[in-house]
Amino acid sequence: MAGSSYNQWPNAVLATLLAVTALNVGFTWYNLSQLSQLLPPKRKYSYIGHDHPDQLPIDLPEVGLVLTPDAEHFDLWNDTEWGALFPTSGFVPLPAPQNQTTFLISMTHQLHCLDVIRVGFLTNRTGAAEHVQHCLRYLRQAVLCYADTTLEEDEPAWFPEERRWRHGGSGVGSVHRCRDWTVVNRYLREHLPPPVDWPPPEEEGEGVSA
Repeated sequence: MAGSSYNQWPNAVLATLLAVTALNVGFTWYNLSQLSQLLPPKRKYSYIGHDHPDQLPIDLPEVGLVLTPDAEHFDLWNDTEWGALFPTSGFVPLPAPQNQTTFLISMTHQLHCLDVIRVGFLTNRTGAAEHVQHCLRYLRQAVLCYADTTLEEDEPAWFPEERRWRHGGSGVGSVHRCRDWTVVNRYLREHLPPPVDWPPPEEEGEGVSA
């Protein structure tokens, strides 16, 4: 009799553990279902006016970028390398309720502005001043928006005319925490924008009777 009770004891323990596990699973599922009801529903956009997403809907893994002098590339006169920064025009279509809405990716816009400043410096064209001014203002705000807090080593320099050391830094060798720009470039190549098929604007005075 005693031996029979001893043999049944592991079965009772196993049954108890299974019951507790089932209760835990049920309790966890209930909590998750309640929490999901508290979360705001995924927003739907009308794509009318400014009612649209403010970010490209892709996941960008975090990558590191070590700053280098890069003296062998991207000199002022190398149009080929600067042009290679733009795999496409930078415009992408996003599905809207009615058809597609096209957006410009900020990363491409920022690179474009750097190239505009480069070309404006080389050509010194009067007509480029307004475009360069726009780009300088745009990049100033982009830098502030990202607010990169990477620590760059202080490299003090001696100024003999002032007879003193001053703080300085090139940033070379600093490891920056970035988002993988190659994923953005791949997305741009895979999602080309449709052509702009708007009708031409009316000429000034057209359609106005005398």
